[in-house]
Amino acid sequence: MKKIFISHSTKDADLATSFLDLLQNQFSLKRENFFLTSDEEFSAGQNWIEAIKDWMKDADIILPIITPNYLDSKFCLCELGAAWINEQSLLPVIIPNLDHRALEDTPYRSVIQSITLNSTKDFLRLAESMREKEIGKFNSVSFTTRANKLLEHVVLPYSKSLDDDRERITVEMMDGLKETLREYQEAYQEVNDELDRLRRENTSLRTLKDAEEVTAFDLENMDEWDKFLSAVEKVNLGLRQLSIELVTVLYYQFKNGTEGFYSNEYHNQNKFQDLESQGLIKWDDGWVPDYDHPKINRVTESLNEVSKLIDDNSLNDQFEMKFESEFQDIRLGLAYSPFWEEVFGTNILNLSS
Repeated sequence: MKKIFISHSTKDADLATSFLDLLQNQFSLKRENFFLTSDEEFSAGQNWIEAIKDWMKDADIILPIITPNYLDSKFCLCELGAAWINEQSLLPVIIPNLDHRALEDTPYRSVIQSITLNSTKDFLRLAESMREKEIGKFNSVSFTTRANKLLEHVVLPYSKSLDDDRERITVEMMDGLKETLREYQEAYQEVNDELDRLRRENTSLRTLKDAEEVTAFDLENMDEWDKFLSAVEKVNLGLRQLSIELVTVLYYQFKNGTEGFYSNEYHNQNKFQDLESQGLIKWDDGWVPDYDHPKINRVTESLNEVSKLIDDNSLNDQFEMKFESEFQDIRLGLAYSPFWEEVFGTNILNLSS
């Protein structure tokens, strides 16, 4: 699962949420792909260090939203210092009226490329950086339209609302901030060392824990489940480009094996003929996928990967428990249409074959 960590001041929660909405929508992501530090269920006093560490360590991209409020926040500076744990994923986003000089006197001034959001081109630079980090693909036209609305209705009004007489950060103030940052980094390292010690004791402590707690922990840290979600995401990207008729033909191949799909109840048979003319399907006692087409071949390979993972884990009780907890009342397997609809997020023609 792709992980995006958005660090920001709680005073800028609306601004951060707008960014999240843009990225989630344009990169076809889900809410669980994001860690937003202003989430209501997240509190600074509850597992703060561990939550920050775990997400920053594994994040594919870390986006600190740098504003005057951010620079005034001790918690934000602590998060900025903690980002050293995954420096290669760090991409500071600077909101005007600040510019690149906002990080000039920090340890990141010469090693981190930042983006100041003055125009939609700067938003596109952010999107390209995310694509390069393999967060996903985006449509530049759609992204530009949404980014322009965000710039006009959120970012620029926010910038204009800043007090023009706001006290500027002096060299002396930045020196003090750097010292505070250093202290937080040292405190963070001490806590990190303590967490490592506790993990080394975990093996013996697990035998004393309640069985349900151990099971819950295993479900949250299951490699098989992560592989399954990654394979499902690949299928979703492929199926999203296909028509409902073509998806239905693919579904019936997994449902009925070599038997093709046909229904005289479907009023628009011309759509199947159009798919045939494109080389995507062919007639063989029913419509079947034409595996010589590269698009069909790619999607089928992704579907086969999901099917294999399900078969490999068919005797894995923990895998099935995790699936049931995430997709209640859905039968596990590519032979079932609710699986395609809920897990793959697609639709199947509801016709008799």
